[in-house]
Amino acid sequence: MRLVRRAPRPFGGRGRPFRFGLLLLLGALAGLPAGIARAETIRIGVLAFLGAEQSFEDWGPTARAIEAGLPGSTVVLVPHDHAGLDRAVAEGAVDYVITNPGHYVELEVAHGVSRIATLDSGMPVASAIMVRRERSDLNTLADLAGKRVAIVGTTAFGGFQAAWRELAAAGFDPFRDLAGLDTVGFPMTRVIDAVLSNRVDAGILRGCLLEQQEAEGAFAAGALRVLAPRDSPGTTCAVSSRVYPDWPIAKLRTTPAVAAKRVATALLTYQPPPGVPGWTVPLDYQPVHDAFRDLKIGPYESLRHITARELLARYWQVLALAGIALGAWAVHALRVERLVRRRTAELATVNADLVREIEHRRRVEEQEALHRKELDHAARLSILGEMAGGMAHELNQPLAAIANYADGCELRLRTTPVDTGALVHATKLIRQQAERAAQVIQRMRAFVRKREPVHAPVDLDEVVTEALEFFEGPGRRAGVTIETALAGALPPVCGDRIQLQQVILNLLQNAADASVGRGAGPWPVRVETLACEGGACVAVADRGEGMSEEVKARLFEPFFTTKPAGLGLGLALCHSIVEEHRGRLQAVDNPGGGTVMRLWLPAAPGEAGVARCGDEAGEAA
Repeated sequence: MRLVRRAPRPFGGRGRPFRFGLLLLLGALAGLPAGIARAETIRIGVLAFLGAEQSFEDWGPTARAIEAGLPGSTVVLVPHDHAGLDRAVAEGAVDYVITNPGHYVELEVAHGVSRIATLDSGMPVASAIMVRRERSDLNTLADLAGKRVAIVGTTAFGGFQAAWRELAAAGFDPFRDLAGLDTVGFPMTRVIDAVLSNRVDAGILRGCLLEQQEAEGAFAAGALRVLAPRDSPGTTCAVSSRVYPDWPIAKLRTTPAVAAKRVATALLTYQPPPGVPGWTVPLDYQPVHDAFRDLKIGPYESLRHITARELLARYWQVLALAGIALGAWAVHALRVERLVRRRTAELATVNADLVREIEHRRRVEEQEALHRKELDHAARLSILGEMAGGMAHELNQPLAAIANYADGCELRLRTTPVDTGALVHATKLIRQQAERAAQVIQRMRAFVRKREPVHAPVDLDEVVTEALEFFEGPGRRAGVTIETALAGALPPVCGDRIQLQQVILNLLQNAADASVGRGAGPWPVRVETLACEGGACVAVADRGEGMSEEVKARLFEPFFTTKPAGLGLGLALCHSIVEEHRGRLQAVDNPGGGTVMRLWLPAAPGEAGVARCGDEAGEAA
């Protein structure tokens, strides 16, 4: 934050000595013998923090000490405020300056002034933060938060900057955390007036000025006190900050060194009377530099705005490490990116291969499904072919009956009178036999036509009954007796009625072939249904020669058969159909000889399960 300085206000006119200095000069000339004039005029600019008149009173002994040590010289005191003294030094209007230590450091850096002596006043250069005695709420620096504080100016070292450093060290920003920072200007006694009149809550003075004004009776004794006093050796005054070197007298860059040496000698050899401050060798003003550096003001204001070069010079090691780390990261990122690209290309190739493989498998599965449908249809045709003789017998019976009833009708029509009642009865019988033949043909067409499976809840007893009706003719033709034991009230199973009929017909045909092949028959084939294991079962038992363990192990393999003229597809297709229905098909030995084929199907999922039957069958497929 840049400090705002007040406009210059030189005392007695800009660049001109005050009237008192002129009087001193005239008085000195009047005391000389006629014809003799002073050969040297020494101009000293002083910081008048208590006003011009007080400056002449304070620095008059110093001027007289120089004149006493340098016969033939005249000292002119030129009082200024901060801004006026800055201009006087810049324009070379003075030869020497006497100012506070903070202002001296600024002039040293800005204009090259150099100290030749330091004031030995016994009064510390420090800040005293004063408050009214009755303010019990103000005891620490932190208590100033949200309060109004009066100062002579932000450029005053003892009057503000020394206290600012202590506030900043306590984490307190006077420009941000105060309710107001009131600048009252010189003389510094205006700060005391602002506090006493309750215009502000606190004020900042140069150290010992409060005690001095109280001793002179400027205000009632004990009316003010110093906030947060510090232990400061070498002074009895209460201060709120660290103590710094006293005011210096410094020569300008243009002032001759020889002349400055003579002035310094005069001051150092001066023996002041009691109560008057003297001068000592120049002290170390590094503490002032430290304060300015902490506050980042004056010569160190540039620390608030570090340039790129300064940043590089200060942090080059960190920046170098960061650069190395950044470079390593960039190399790593490039390497990772290259690996990612290569891996992405590999994955793209693998993905393309996978897509082609999936498409190929999809086509293969579609072809297999189509092929299986064709095999399924061929198997049904094969079963129908094996049962063709029985089917012909099934059709011959109603056709022969129809022919007989037709002949009877013709005979009755030739007789007189015509028996119409007998004719009506005969036509009804003809219609019944025709419907019987039509049902046989419809069952054959439904069994052999190509169609998509339709899964729905079905009664396994009904499916078995329909299959037995279909097999009645072929079984009679083969001379096989069918024994049935249907349980009734079976739980419905989920499946396709035609496919389940195909499985049961295949099992019946195989059982009939096994029973006839054994000889010494006919042997009965037993069909039984029962509820078991959360579903329904069908058992088809024959009394044939049975199966070996080797035959059982390969029973459901495609193209494996024990029949001389068989294709080996019937049981393989039956096994595939049963698996699609999430069931089981197995062959076990019949205790009385022969084989028992057991078909188990899971129960359908209850009410409103028709659609779910289709969904589950699709998932199973």
